[in-house]
Amino acid sequence: MSNRIKIIREALKLSQREFGERLGVSRDVISNIEYNRVQPKELLLRHICELYNVNQHWLETGDGDMFNENPDEVSKFDEAFKIFKSLRPDFQNYALDQIKKLVELQDKNN
Repeated sequence: MSNRIKIIREALKLSQREFGERLGVSRDVISNIEYNRVQPKELLLRHICELYNVNQHWLETGDGDMFNENPDEVSKFDEAFKIFKSLRPDFQNYALDQIKKLVELQDKNN
């Protein structure tokens, strides 16, 4: 399983630090898991699956597709999240308002 976690991280083009940061753990935790020094807890595995849209069956067994969705879509989300996090709070509020307006516009056009 440790190798599959590394495969996920590399498929998402994330460093150990970036991957772990989004999961709420340190780079060292990810490194220890990838080098099979520690086994990940069930809660962390579920969080990986939810956050990165990973197929839980694939993570546990290696069978099936790695992702429930297209990894490019997950990568876009990661990029947007990084950009959003880097903004000042007042710009974050502005960005959220703009995203909400885009959703409204999209809904009107559908």
